Amino acid sequence: MATLTITLPQAALQASTPVDYVLAPDPVTAGVASSAPLALLPGAGRSGAMTAAGRLTDTLLLVSAARLSWHRVQLPQGAASSPERLRAVLVGLLEDQLLDEAQALHFALEPGGAKSASTWVAVCDKAWLRSGLMALDSAGIAITRVVPELLPDASSEGLWAVEDAGQALLLHTSASGVRAWPLHATTVSALGAHAHAPLYAEPAVAGLAEQLFGRSVKLQNRAARALLAAQTGWDLAQFDLLNTQRSRSLKRLGAAWRELIQAPQWRAARWSLLALVAVNLVGLHVRAAAERAGLQAQRQAIAAVLTSTFPATQVVVDAPVQMQRAVAALQQGAGALGGSDFESLMGAWSQAAPGAGAPAGLDFSKGELRLKGLNVPSDTLAQATLVLQGQGYRLTPAGPDLLIRAH
Repeated sequence: MATLTITLPQAALQASTPVDYVLAPDPVTAGVASSAPLALLPGAGRSGAMTAAGRLTDTLLLVSAARLSWHRVQLPQGAASSPERLRAVLVGLLEDQLLDEAQALHFALEPGGAKSASTWVAVCDKAWLRSGLMALDSAGIAITRVVPELLPDASSEGLWAVEDAGQALLLHTSASGVRAWPLHATTVSALGAHAHAPLYAEPAVAGLAEQLFGRSVKLQNRAARALLAAQTGWDLAQFDLLNTQRSRSLKRLGAAWRELIQAPQWRAARWSLLALVAVNLVGLHVRAAAERAGLQAQRQAIAAVLTSTFPATQVVVDAPVQMQRAVAALQQGAGALGGSDFESLMGAWSQAAPGAGAPAGLDFSKGELRLKGLNVPSDTLAQATLVLQGQGYRLTPAGPDLLIRAH
Protein backbone atom coordinates (compact mmCIF):
# COMPACT_ATOMS: atom_id res chain seq x y z
CA MET A 1 0.00 0.00 0.00
CA ALA A 2 1.76 3.15 -1.23
CA THR A 3 1.80 6.68 0.20
CA LEU A 4 2.16 9.67 -2.10
CA THR A 5 3.42 12.95 -0.61
CA ILE A 6 3.14 15.98 -2.92
CA THR A 7 4.93 19.23 -2.14
CA LEU A 8 2.84 22.27 -3.02
CA PRO A 9 5.06 24.58 -5.14
CA GLN A 10 5.47 28.23 -4.20
CA ALA A 11 4.20 29.43 -7.58
CA ALA A 12 0.57 29.07 -8.63
CA LEU A 13 -0.09 25.43 -9.46
CA GLN A 14 -0.83 24.96 -13.17
CA ALA A 15 -1.31 21.81 -15.24
CA SER A 16 2.21 22.12 -16.65
CA THR A 17 3.91 23.07 -13.36
CA PRO A 18 6.51 20.48 -12.27
CA VAL A 19 5.45 19.16 -8.88
CA ASP A 20 7.86 17.53 -6.44
CA TYR A 21 6.57 14.30 -4.94
CA VAL A 22 7.71 11.30 -2.93
CA LEU A 23 6.20 7.87 -3.55
CA ALA A 24 6.76 5.45 -0.66
CA PRO A 25 5.82 1.75 -0.74
CA ASP A 26 4.39 1.95 2.80
CA PRO A 27 3.96 4.56 5.58
CA VAL A 28 7.24 3.65 7.33
CA THR A 29 9.66 3.28 4.40
CA ALA A 30 11.34 6.23 2.72
CA GLY A 31 10.31 6.37 -0.92
CA VAL A 32 11.71 7.77 -4.12
CA ALA A 33 11.64 11.52 -4.76
CA SER A 34 10.85 12.84 -8.22
CA SER A 35 8.85 15.54 -10.01
CA ALA A 36 6.22 15.60 -12.75
CA PRO A 37 3.34 17.72 -14.07
CA LEU A 38 -0.08 17.18 -12.50
CA ALA A 39 -1.36 14.85 -15.19
CA LEU A 40 1.66 12.55 -14.80
CA LEU A 41 1.62 12.28 -11.02
CA PRO A 42 1.05 8.76 -9.62
CA GLY A 43 -2.68 8.16 -9.18
CA ALA A 44 -3.73 11.20 -11.23
CA GLY A 45 -7.10 10.99 -12.93
CA ARG A 46 -8.52 8.15 -10.86
CA SER A 47 -8.70 7.54 -7.12
CA GLY A 48 -7.03 4.37 -5.93
CA ALA A 49 -4.94 3.96 -9.13
CA MET A 50 -2.18 1.41 -9.18
CA THR A 51 1.41 2.66 -9.06
CA ALA A 52 4.77 0.98 -9.23
CA ALA A 53 4.87 1.03 -5.42
CA GLY A 54 1.42 -0.50 -5.02
CA ARG A 55 -2.14 0.78 -4.59
CA LEU A 56 -2.37 4.29 -3.14
CA THR A 57 -3.94 4.49 0.31
CA ASP A 58 -2.87 8.01 1.37
CA THR A 59 -2.12 11.07 -0.71
CA LEU A 60 -0.64 13.85 1.41
CA LEU A 61 -0.02 17.47 0.51
CA LEU A 62 3.21 18.82 2.04
CA VAL A 63 3.47 22.54 2.85
CA SER A 64 7.11 23.59 2.86
CA ALA A 65 8.55 25.23 5.96
CA ALA A 66 9.25 28.45 4.06
CA ARG A 67 5.51 28.96 3.46
CA LEU A 68 4.44 28.60 7.11
CA SER A 69 4.80 30.87 10.12
CA TRP A 70 4.42 29.48 13.64
CA HIS A 71 2.88 31.16 16.67
CA ARG A 72 2.33 30.01 20.25
CA VAL A 73 -0.95 31.26 21.72
CA GLN A 74 -2.89 30.99 24.97
CA LEU A 75 -6.55 30.26 24.21
CA PRO A 76 -9.12 31.77 26.58
CA GLN A 77 -11.76 29.52 28.11
CA GLY A 78 -14.65 28.85 25.72
CA ALA A 79 -12.69 29.87 22.63
CA ALA A 80 -13.41 26.55 20.90
CA SER A 81 -17.19 26.69 21.36
CA SER A 82 -17.52 26.99 17.57
CA PRO A 83 -15.11 27.14 14.60
CA GLU A 84 -16.19 30.71 13.82
CA ARG A 85 -15.49 31.90 17.37
CA LEU A 86 -12.17 30.03 17.49
CA ARG A 87 -10.96 31.69 14.29
CA ALA A 88 -12.05 35.10 15.55
CA VAL A 89 -10.13 34.50 18.79
CA LEU A 90 -7.01 33.51 16.83
CA VAL A 91 -7.24 36.63 14.69
CA GLY A 92 -7.48 38.77 17.82
CA LEU A 93 -4.52 37.08 19.47
CA LEU A 94 -2.25 37.22 16.41
CA GLU A 95 -3.21 40.49 14.72
CA ASP A 96 -0.08 42.24 16.01
CA GLN A 97 2.18 39.43 14.77
CA LEU A 98 0.74 39.01 11.27
CA LEU A 99 2.14 40.87 8.26
CA ASP A 100 -0.94 40.29 6.06
CA GLU A 101 -4.65 40.82 6.56
CA ALA A 102 -6.21 38.06 8.65
CA GLN A 103 -8.86 37.36 6.00
CA ALA A 104 -6.12 36.44 3.53
CA LEU A 105 -4.52 33.91 5.90
CA HIS A 106 -5.31 30.32 6.82
CA PHE A 107 -4.95 29.15 10.42
CA ALA A 108 -4.43 25.60 11.67
CA LEU A 109 -4.04 24.36 15.25
CA GLU A 110 -1.91 21.45 16.37
CA PRO A 111 -3.75 18.14 16.95
CA GLY A 112 -5.92 18.53 20.05
CA GLY A 113 -4.98 22.19 20.27
CA ALA A 114 -8.57 23.42 20.44
CA LYS A 115 -8.93 21.62 23.79
CA SER A 116 -5.66 22.97 25.23
CA ALA A 117 -4.99 26.34 26.82
CA SER A 118 -1.58 26.68 25.11
CA THR A 119 -1.22 25.56 21.50
CA TRP A 120 0.77 26.04 18.31
CA VAL A 121 -0.88 27.78 15.36
CA ALA A 122 0.45 27.40 11.80
CA VAL A 123 -0.36 30.28 9.42
CA CYS A 124 -0.05 30.42 5.62
CA ASP A 125 -1.56 32.16 2.60
CA LYS A 126 -5.17 30.98 2.21
CA ALA A 127 -5.57 31.67 -1.52
CA TRP A 128 -2.32 29.86 -2.35
CA LEU A 129 -3.29 26.76 -0.36
CA ARG A 130 -6.88 26.70 -1.60
CA SER A 131 -5.90 27.11 -5.27
CA GLY A 132 -3.38 24.27 -4.93
CA LEU A 133 -6.01 21.96 -3.49
CA MET A 134 -8.45 22.87 -6.25
CA ALA A 135 -5.83 22.22 -8.95
CA LEU A 136 -5.05 18.81 -7.50
CA ASP A 137 -8.75 18.02 -7.22
CA SER A 138 -9.27 18.98 -10.88
CA ALA A 139 -6.47 16.59 -11.81
CA GLY A 140 -8.32 13.76 -10.05
CA ILE A 141 -5.95 13.67 -7.05
CA ALA A 142 -7.82 13.43 -3.74
CA ILE A 143 -5.74 14.71 -0.82
CA THR A 144 -6.10 12.80 2.46
CA ARG A 145 -4.21 15.25 4.71
CA VAL A 146 -2.30 18.51 4.48
CA VAL A 147 0.89 18.27 6.55
CA PRO A 148 3.68 20.75 7.44
CA GLU A 149 7.22 19.97 6.38
CA LEU A 150 8.78 20.63 9.82
CA LEU A 151 7.35 21.17 13.30
CA PRO A 152 8.51 23.19 16.31
CA ASP A 153 10.55 21.05 18.70
CA ALA A 154 10.51 21.89 22.40
CA SER A 155 12.93 19.10 23.35
CA SER A 156 15.73 19.90 20.91
CA GLU A 157 16.58 22.12 17.98
CA GLY A 158 17.87 21.33 14.54
CA LEU A 159 19.12 22.89 11.33
CA TRP A 160 18.18 21.75 7.82
CA ALA A 161 19.97 22.93 4.67
CA VAL A 162 17.53 22.37 1.79
CA GLU A 163 16.92 23.43 -1.78
CA ASP A 164 13.50 24.98 -2.30
CA ALA A 165 12.43 26.26 -5.73
CA GLY A 166 16.08 26.51 -6.82
CA GLN A 167 17.07 28.50 -3.73
CA ALA A 168 19.31 27.23 -0.91
CA LEU A 169 17.52 27.68 2.42
CA LEU A 170 18.38 27.05 6.06
CA LEU A 171 15.51 25.84 8.23
CA HIS A 172 15.75 26.14 12.01
CA THR A 173 13.43 24.23 14.37
CA SER A 174 13.32 24.97 18.10
CA ALA A 175 10.93 25.59 20.95
CA SER A 176 10.30 29.03 19.42
CA GLY A 177 8.93 27.62 16.15
CA VAL A 178 10.25 26.99 12.64
CA ARG A 179 12.09 29.68 10.72
CA ALA A 180 13.55 29.81 7.20
CA TRP A 181 16.50 31.93 6.05
CA PRO A 182 18.71 32.05 2.95
CA LEU A 183 21.67 29.74 3.32
CA HIS A 184 24.71 32.04 3.43
CA ALA A 185 27.38 33.30 5.81
CA THR A 186 25.27 36.15 7.24
CA THR A 187 22.61 33.70 8.38
CA VAL A 188 25.17 31.42 10.06
CA SER A 189 26.68 34.40 11.87
CA ALA A 190 23.25 35.58 13.04
CA LEU A 191 22.44 32.17 14.51
CA GLY A 192 25.17 32.51 17.11
CA ALA A 193 24.97 29.65 19.60
CA HIS A 194 22.15 28.05 17.61
CA ALA A 195 24.66 27.32 14.85
CA HIS A 196 25.89 24.35 16.90
CA ALA A 197 22.55 22.50 16.68
CA PRO A 198 22.46 19.19 14.76
CA LEU A 199 22.86 19.94 11.07
CA TYR A 200 21.11 18.04 8.27
CA ALA A 201 21.45 18.76 4.58
CA GLU A 202 20.13 17.60 1.25
CA PRO A 203 22.86 16.28 -1.07
CA ALA A 204 22.48 19.26 -3.44
CA VAL A 205 23.45 21.79 -0.76
CA ALA A 206 25.52 19.59 1.57
CA GLY A 207 28.85 21.00 0.34
CA LEU A 208 27.73 24.61 0.81
CA ALA A 209 26.43 23.86 4.30
CA GLU A 210 29.70 22.19 5.36
CA GLN A 211 31.66 25.16 4.02
CA LEU A 212 29.53 27.74 5.84
CA PHE A 213 29.30 25.90 9.17
CA GLY A 214 32.82 24.49 9.08
CA ARG A 215 31.70 21.00 10.11
CA SER A 216 30.26 17.85 8.59
CA VAL A 217 26.55 17.40 7.99
CA LYS A 218 24.14 14.48 8.20
CA LEU A 219 22.71 13.78 4.78
CA GLN A 220 18.92 13.68 4.64
CA ASN A 221 17.13 13.69 1.30
CA ARG A 222 13.68 15.03 0.59
CA ALA A 223 12.11 11.57 0.74
CA ALA A 224 13.26 10.99 4.33
CA ARG A 225 11.95 14.41 5.39
CA ALA A 226 8.60 13.73 3.70
CA LEU A 227 8.36 10.38 5.53
CA LEU A 228 8.81 12.12 8.90
CA ALA A 229 6.17 14.71 7.99
CA ALA A 230 3.71 12.00 6.98
CA GLN A 231 4.10 10.27 10.35
CA THR A 232 2.88 13.28 12.32
CA GLY A 233 -0.77 13.66 13.28
CA TRP A 234 -1.03 17.13 11.77
CA ASP A 235 -3.69 18.14 9.25
CA LEU A 236 -3.70 21.77 8.13
CA ALA A 237 -7.12 21.37 6.45
CA GLN A 238 -9.12 23.12 9.17
CA PHE A 239 -11.85 25.77 9.50
CA ASP A 240 -13.12 26.73 6.03
CA LEU A 241 -10.85 24.13 4.35
CA LEU A 242 -12.44 21.33 6.39
CA ASN A 243 -15.55 21.23 4.18
CA THR A 244 -13.33 21.13 1.11
CA GLN A 245 -11.51 18.13 2.56
CA ARG A 246 -14.81 16.35 3.25
CA SER A 247 -15.92 17.06 -0.30
CA ARG A 248 -12.68 15.57 -1.61
CA SER A 249 -13.21 12.46 0.53
CA LEU A 250 -16.73 12.02 -0.82
CA LYS A 251 -15.49 12.40 -4.37
CA ARG A 252 -12.80 9.84 -3.69
CA LEU A 253 -15.35 7.36 -2.38
CA GLY A 254 -17.56 7.98 -5.40
CA ALA A 255 -14.66 7.43 -7.77
CA ALA A 256 -13.70 4.22 -5.97
CA TRP A 257 -17.30 2.99 -6.24
CA ARG A 258 -17.44 3.77 -9.97
CA GLU A 259 -14.15 1.93 -10.46
CA LEU A 260 -15.50 -1.08 -8.56
CA ILE A 261 -18.61 -1.39 -10.75
CA GLN A 262 -17.02 -0.45 -14.08
CA ALA A 263 -13.28 -1.22 -14.17
CA PRO A 264 -12.29 -4.44 -16.03
CA GLN A 265 -9.85 -5.50 -13.29
CA TRP A 266 -12.75 -5.73 -10.85
CA ARG A 267 -14.88 -7.96 -13.12
CA ALA A 268 -13.99 -11.15 -11.23
CA ALA A 269 -14.79 -9.51 -7.90
CA ARG A 270 -18.15 -8.27 -9.21
CA TRP A 271 -19.10 -11.75 -10.44
CA SER A 272 -18.00 -13.27 -7.13
CA LEU A 273 -20.12 -10.76 -5.24
CA LEU A 274 -23.15 -11.45 -7.43
CA ALA A 275 -22.66 -15.21 -6.97
CA LEU A 276 -22.47 -14.73 -3.21
CA VAL A 277 -25.70 -12.71 -3.19
CA ALA A 278 -27.44 -15.29 -5.40
CA VAL A 279 -26.34 -18.17 -3.13
CA ASN A 280 -27.64 -16.32 -0.08
CA LEU A 281 -30.98 -15.59 -1.77
CA VAL A 282 -31.37 -19.26 -2.76
CA GLY A 283 -30.49 -20.27 0.79
CA LEU A 284 -33.10 -17.89 2.23
CA HIS A 285 -35.77 -19.28 -0.12
CA VAL A 286 -34.87 -22.88 0.83
CA ARG A 287 -34.97 -22.03 4.53
CA ALA A 288 -38.32 -20.25 4.15
CA ALA A 289 -39.75 -23.26 2.28
CA ALA A 290 -38.55 -25.57 5.07
CA GLU A 291 -40.13 -23.31 7.72
CA ARG A 292 -43.43 -23.25 5.83
CA ALA A 293 -43.37 -27.04 5.48
CA GLY A 294 -42.73 -27.45 9.20
CA LEU A 295 -45.56 -25.08 10.10
CA GLN A 296 -47.92 -26.89 7.75
CA ALA A 297 -46.96 -30.23 9.33
CA GLN A 298 -47.75 -28.86 12.80
CA ARG A 299 -51.14 -27.62 11.62
CA GLN A 300 -51.92 -31.01 10.09
CA ALA A 301 -50.92 -32.79 13.34
CA ILE A 302 -53.24 -30.55 15.39
CA ALA A 303 -56.06 -31.09 12.91
CA ALA A 304 -55.47 -34.86 13.12
CA VAL A 305 -55.79 -34.71 16.93
CA LEU A 306 -59.08 -32.78 16.56
CA THR A 307 -60.64 -35.16 14.02
CA SER A 308 -59.49 -38.28 15.88
CA THR A 309 -60.80 -36.99 19.22
CA PHE A 310 -64.03 -35.58 17.81
CA PRO A 311 -64.91 -37.60 14.71
CA ALA A 312 -68.03 -35.50 14.15
CA THR A 313 -65.86 -32.59 13.02
CA GLN A 314 -66.22 -32.40 9.25
CA VAL A 315 -64.23 -29.26 8.37
CA VAL A 316 -61.15 -28.02 10.23
CA VAL A 317 -60.89 -24.22 10.18
CA ASP A 318 -59.21 -23.36 13.50
CA ALA A 319 -58.36 -26.58 15.31
CA PRO A 320 -57.58 -25.11 18.81
CA VAL A 321 -60.82 -23.05 18.88
CA GLN A 322 -62.91 -25.91 17.53
CA MET A 323 -61.44 -28.29 20.09
CA GLN A 324 -62.21 -25.83 22.91
CA ARG A 325 -65.80 -25.52 21.76
CA ALA A 326 -66.21 -29.28 21.47
CA VAL A 327 -64.89 -29.80 25.01
CA ALA A 328 -67.27 -27.12 26.32
CA ALA A 329 -70.18 -28.83 24.54
CA LEU A 330 -69.25 -32.16 26.14
CA GLN A 331 -69.04 -30.56 29.57
CA GLN A 332 -72.40 -28.90 29.09
CA GLY A 333 -73.96 -32.15 27.92
CA ALA A 334 -72.58 -34.00 30.92
CA GLY A 335 -73.74 -31.30 33.33
CA ALA A 336 -70.17 -30.34 34.25
CA LEU A 337 -69.13 -26.77 34.74
CA GLY A 338 -66.98 -25.16 32.06
CA GLY A 339 -64.38 -22.51 32.55
CA SER A 340 -66.64 -19.85 31.03
CA ASP A 341 -69.73 -20.73 33.12
CA PHE A 342 -71.16 -18.30 35.65
CA GLU A 343 -70.32 -20.50 38.64
CA SER A 344 -66.70 -20.94 37.50
CA LEU A 345 -66.20 -17.20 36.99
CA MET A 346 -67.74 -16.34 40.38
CA GLY A 347 -65.66 -19.00 42.12
CA ALA A 348 -62.46 -17.72 40.55
CA TRP A 349 -63.25 -14.13 41.63
CA SER A 350 -64.06 -15.20 45.20
CA GLN A 351 -60.70 -16.96 45.46
CA ALA A 352 -58.77 -14.08 43.88
CA ALA A 353 -60.30 -11.28 46.00
CA PRO A 354 -61.97 -12.79 49.09
CA GLY A 355 -62.16 -9.44 50.91
CA ALA A 356 -63.49 -7.34 48.03
CA GLY A 357 -67.08 -7.44 49.27
CA ALA A 358 -70.29 -8.10 47.37
CA PRO A 359 -70.94 -6.33 44.07
CA ALA A 360 -74.00 -4.09 43.65
CA GLY A 361 -75.07 -6.16 40.66
CA LEU A 362 -74.11 -9.02 38.37
CA ASP A 363 -74.42 -9.43 34.63
CA PHE A 364 -73.46 -12.65 32.82
CA SER A 365 -73.54 -12.98 29.07
CA LYS A 366 -71.65 -15.17 26.57
CA GLY A 367 -69.00 -16.33 29.01
CA GLU A 368 -68.33 -12.84 30.42
CA LEU A 369 -69.16 -11.83 34.01
CA ARG A 370 -69.65 -8.15 34.87
CA LEU A 371 -69.30 -7.17 38.53
CA LYS A 372 -71.07 -3.84 39.11
CA GLY A 373 -70.48 -1.20 41.76
CA LEU A 374 -67.32 -2.65 43.28
CA ASN A 375 -64.87 -0.25 44.90
CA VAL A 376 -61.70 -2.34 45.05
CA PRO A 377 -58.37 -0.82 46.22
CA SER A 378 -55.69 -0.67 43.52
CA ASP A 379 -53.31 -3.06 45.31
CA THR A 380 -56.10 -5.61 45.83
CA LEU A 381 -57.13 -5.25 42.19
CA ALA A 382 -53.54 -5.79 41.00
CA GLN A 383 -53.17 -8.90 43.16
CA ALA A 384 -56.52 -10.31 41.94
CA THR A 385 -55.49 -9.72 38.32
CA LEU A 386 -52.34 -11.79 38.80
CA VAL A 387 -54.22 -14.62 40.56
CA LEU A 388 -56.93 -14.78 37.89
CA GLN A 389 -54.32 -14.70 35.12
CA GLY A 390 -52.65 -17.76 36.67
CA GLN A 391 -56.02 -19.56 36.59
CA GLY A 392 -56.63 -18.77 32.95
CA TYR A 393 -58.90 -15.75 33.40
CA ARG A 394 -58.60 -12.11 32.37
CA LEU A 395 -59.75 -9.26 34.66
CA THR A 396 -60.47 -5.96 32.91
CA PRO A 397 -61.69 -2.70 34.57
CA ALA A 398 -64.60 -1.10 32.73
CA GLY A 399 -65.33 2.19 34.43
CA PRO A 400 -66.90 1.40 37.84
CA ASP A 401 -67.34 -2.27 36.82
CA LEU A 402 -65.03 -5.25 36.48
CA LEU A 403 -65.17 -7.78 33.62
CA ILE A 404 -64.02 -11.38 34.03
CA ARG A 405 -63.75 -13.88 31.23
CA ALA A 406 -61.68 -16.92 30.35
CA HIS A 407 -58.66 -16.51 28.05
